[in-house]
Amino acid sequence: MVTDLKSPAAVETAPEARLGVSRQLAAFIEVLLLGVWLGAMMFFSFAVAPSAFAVLPTREMAGVMVTSSISKLEVLGMVVGTLLILIHVTRWRSRRSSFAVKLLHAALLTVMTLSAALSRFWISPAMVSLRAQMGGRIDDVAATDPLRIQFNDLHQYSVGLMSAAMISGLVVLFLTVRSLLRR
Repeated sequence: MVTDLKSPAAVETAPEARLGVSRQLAAFIEVLLLGVWLGAMMFFSFAVAPSAFAVLPTREMAGVMVTSSISKLEVLGMVVGTLLILIHVTRWRSRRSSFAVKLLHAALLTVMTLSAALSRFWISPAMVSLRAQMGGRIDDVAATDPLRIQFNDLHQYSVGLMSAAMISGLVVLFLTVRSLLRR
């Protein structure tokens, strides 16, 4: 079927086509940001941290490298998380999801962002301080030492926050794609 591009009907659909492109661009940016953040968390958890402890000559060096890497991931999470929350809120009405799903989506993004912030402002500084109090050589400190116990507890909180953020991110990715496919 041939369409006359100069017809009034063709001209009237042009703004809709532009709107469609802007929605596609917004969806692309949303999925890209989420994918980069989720991918970075997974790469850190399954590649960077284990490799640092397996390859570097001392556990102290590995700890310093992991601390440096997680610091960057925390900042990425706070920035990208905030952007994703803003995108979600501004596109609230255009999403074809129930109110409960939209609320779940927003809550999970908040969990992810707060996980990054808690790690950045509470766990990481406390672990660095404890490492310094133990002279930087954690493995030389007895497992029953209160500082070592506190460090190990904080490490478990850190792992828990990262796990919660990754699981939340996977659910958010699913909800995002599901929402985009319903349009």
